[in-house]
Amino acid sequence: MHDDRPDNTFADDDALDFIIYEELEKEGRERKGGKGGCFGIVMLLLLPVASVMLLIWK
Repeated sequence: MHDDRPDNTFADDDALDFIIYEELEKEGRERKGGKGGCFGIVMLLLLPVASVMLLIWK
Protein backbone atom coordinates (compact mmCIF):
# COMPACT_ATOMS: atom_id res chain seq x y z
CA MET A 1 0.00 0.00 0.00
CA HIS A 2 2.26 2.78 -1.30
CA ASP A 3 1.13 6.35 -1.90
CA ASP A 4 2.54 8.15 -4.94
CA ARG A 5 1.90 11.57 -3.42
CA PRO A 6 4.89 13.75 -2.55
CA ASP A 7 5.97 13.88 1.07
CA ASN A 8 4.90 17.49 1.66
CA THR A 9 3.03 18.99 4.55
CA PHE A 10 0.85 21.17 2.34
CA ALA A 11 -0.18 19.31 -0.82
CA ASP A 12 2.31 20.10 -3.60
CA ASP A 13 3.62 23.40 -2.29
CA ASP A 14 7.35 22.98 -1.71
CA ALA A 15 7.86 26.71 -1.07
CA LEU A 16 5.36 26.79 1.79
CA ASP A 17 6.93 23.71 3.34
CA PHE A 18 10.36 25.34 3.17
CA ILE A 19 9.11 28.58 4.74
CA ILE A 20 7.56 26.67 7.63
CA TYR A 21 10.76 24.63 8.03
CA GLU A 22 12.84 27.83 8.22
CA GLU A 23 10.53 29.34 10.84
CA LEU A 24 10.72 26.22 13.01
CA GLU A 25 14.50 26.14 12.74
CA LYS A 26 14.71 29.83 13.67
CA GLU A 27 12.53 29.24 16.75
CA GLY A 28 14.74 26.32 17.77
CA ARG A 29 17.89 28.43 17.52
CA GLU A 30 16.31 31.26 19.54
CA ARG A 31 15.40 28.87 22.33
CA LYS A 32 18.90 27.43 22.52
CA GLY A 33 20.48 30.86 22.76
CA GLY A 34 18.21 32.09 25.55
CA LYS A 35 19.75 33.48 28.70
CA GLY A 36 18.86 32.22 32.13
CA GLY A 37 17.52 28.83 32.76
CA CYS A 38 16.88 26.37 35.48
CA PHE A 39 19.77 27.61 37.62
CA GLY A 40 18.51 31.19 37.48
CA ILE A 41 15.02 30.15 38.52
CA VAL A 42 16.35 28.07 41.41
CA MET A 43 18.45 31.01 42.62
CA LEU A 44 15.44 33.34 42.49
CA LEU A 45 13.42 30.88 44.54
CA LEU A 46 16.20 30.32 47.10
CA LEU A 47 16.95 34.00 47.65
CA PRO A 48 13.86 34.74 49.81
CA VAL A 49 14.33 31.52 51.78
CA ALA A 50 17.98 32.34 52.48
CA SER A 51 17.05 35.89 53.54
CA VAL A 52 14.46 34.64 56.01
CA MET A 53 16.90 32.09 57.42
CA LEU A 54 19.55 34.77 57.95
CA LEU A 55 17.02 37.01 59.75
CA ILE A 56 15.92 34.17 62.05
CA TRP A 57 19.50 33.16 62.98
CA LYS A 58 20.46 36.69 64.15
